[in-house]
Amino acid sequence: MMKDKIMKTLNVSFLAGALTLLSACASNTPPVTLQPVGPAPRMEEVNTSTEGYLVVYSAWALYDEFDNKVLVDHHGKYSLTSDDGKVNKQIVNHLDRFDEGPIRVTLPPGSYKINARSAHSGRVIVPVVVQSRHTTYVYLDGQPHPKTLADSASTMVKLPDGQIVGWAAK
Repeated sequence: MMKDKIMKTLNVSFLAGALTLLSACASNTPPVTLQPVGPAPRMEEVNTSTEGYLVVYSAWALYDEFDNKVLVDHHGKYSLTSDDGKVNKQIVNHLDRFDEGPIRVTLPPGSYKINARSAHSGRVIVPVVVQSRHTTYVYLDGQPHPKTLADSASTMVKLPDGQIVGWAAK
């Protein structure tokens, strides 16, 4: 009799704990959406291509190499979609296991949206503008980036915690 009562109490406690955990998983917060990020001012590339470039410093992520034997830190992958719907792809943000990334993506000029994980604000959606012969940088890894420090804070896009993401698109 006493054993049954203990088992019943344990089952009720386990069920209450499981429901608490499940409800926490169900409250999926929507990603933070930011204002558009554009190329850095006065940083035109030296080439004749009409393409533009995108470099996303996404949050660091551990990647499993060699079936759970080696975990390697890389900038995390992100999704990239164009406003016109012609581009929709996942970007693996490193070349190989020795490369920490981020990679430089060549794109036609236009407007895109990045869906990536930031170091301190979770999942974010960042609209970006890619211009011909310019590089648009997006900083989500929580690290200081020297190129951003020299510019006026009024031209910068920031996360809610104040972290600089990039230059405001014009």
